[in-house]
Amino acid sequence: MEKLILLVDIPIMLINTFGGIAAFVWLIILGDYWFLIGAGVFALFFSAIYLGILMLPSTAVQMAGFKLIEKKQKILGYIFMYLGNLLLLAAFAIWIVYVYYFGLSNVQRASDLFPVMLWCYGVATGPIYWMASKEGKDSEGTQIMTFFISIGCIGMTVLISFFEMNLFNAVIFFLVCVFFSINLMFYEAYKTLKHH
Repeated sequence: MEKLILLVDIPIMLINTFGGIAAFVWLIILGDYWFLIGAGVFALFFSAIYLGILMLPSTAVQMAGFKLIEKKQKILGYIFMYLGNLLLLAAFAIWIVYVYYFGLSNVQRASDLFPVMLWCYGVATGPIYWMASKEGKDSEGTQIMTFFISIGCIGMTVLISFFEMNLFNAVIFFLVCVFFSINLMFYEAYKTLKHH
């Protein structure tokens, strides 16, 4: 799994670094997307606060899970940890789906779909990557989560832009990626806690 993540991580890094900038310039050149550009820039600055509030329930549930594990109530503790991960990724999913929905509702022409979706990718994943960077490279769970969120969002961008898939069906692909990451994160957390 680590080799796969390292292999795919380079193109993801390139998309994360240059995709948003390319979409930003592209939308400026198109000229009809000033509102979308402004909304995206505003969202990039203030979304961390919004996401922080959305993440509070998951943090509380995960802390309860840690406490239960410390008190030797491991099965209940692991259930709480899993639910905490579910709530965390649900919070991110709500944010991401809203950004893509907002982008799609502002598309002026079918030919502009790709730059708008690429802009949505940057706006949706930017704050998540920024928050993940604050945890450092040592947090395996965070790396797994951000990797699969990126894969899910790239998949949504491609499916909507080039395969004329509607948002609902594209979100199913995203949710499959996120669900896989939840289980992988839980397994990594379980391994770590078991060795303590």
